[in-house]
Amino acid sequence: MRRGFHALIILWLVTVFVFLMIHIIPGDPARLMLGDRAREQDVEDLRAELGLDRPLPEQYGNFVAGLFQGDLGESIRARRPVVELVGQALPPTLLLIGASLSIAFLVGVPLGVWAGVNRGGWADRVALGISLAGQSIAPFWLGLILIAVFAARLGWLPTSGTGTPRHIVLPALALAPTALGMVLRVSRVSVMEVMTEDYIRTAEAKGLGRMTVVGKHAFKNASIAIITVMGLQIGALLGGAIVTETVFAWPGIGRLAVDSLISRDWPVVRSVVLLSAIALVVMNLVIDVAYAAIDKRVQFE
Repeated sequence: MRRGFHALIILWLVTVFVFLMIHIIPGDPARLMLGDRAREQDVEDLRAELGLDRPLPEQYGNFVAGLFQGDLGESIRARRPVVELVGQALPPTLLLIGASLSIAFLVGVPLGVWAGVNRGGWADRVALGISLAGQSIAPFWLGLILIAVFAARLGWLPTSGTGTPRHIVLPALALAPTALGMVLRVSRVSVMEVMTEDYIRTAEAKGLGRMTVVGKHAFKNASIAIITVMGLQIGALLGGAIVTETVFAWPGIGRLAVDSLISRDWPVVRSVVLLSAIALVVMNLVIDVAYAAIDKRVQFE
């Protein structure tokens, strides 16, 4: 309940920030959206349409009321409800993030556990190198390299678009290394710390096999930190998806945000920021609740 109350406060602050986005920018928001060459009457009509001619408290009240009704406004560029645009762009983004997170988990966790168990060995050094490289490579640069090699030169995979499972391979590979590097590093450190605990030495003294000790005892207790970083990486993947989707012409939330920002479609930009923040807050709340299911000590505390 305490975590839920904190989440509500954060969500309220997010709504305030998102509402003030178009008011923070110097100049008339309606003029910025339509451009300098727009007629004055068109600017006035847009200000009235968006409710910008009303007092700020009334504007905020209408904004929050619209959120509770599922109304995110209307796109200025597409002249369609923002909910429809976001609803079309959200599934591709979720698919891309899910594929990237799966790669990060399936590769990063085993390598991190392997490195943590073999601390100081060659496996540990290789894992650290992979982690450093993953966190250092920019997704957009890696995406361009993947397109040049596997699409343009070899012709194995398509350069952009959607439609088949082959289309998601390159975007997911470009987006995954950042999350993979962080997951690998946290998995390694967590397993290293757990392996020094007394109950691990007790399990080894009982004659349990190495795989049993690591899989049944060490990994389970190290998984809380791993789950935490996995949840936080969703935010990093959302940020990376903005550029990655643009590079691969992937029709997701990131590309929608970039196109809307270029065309000054602030209702769409504002909605994308709001939904991304809500997703992060909800994900962190789910992670906090999941702690108790994994580690019973959290319940007692």
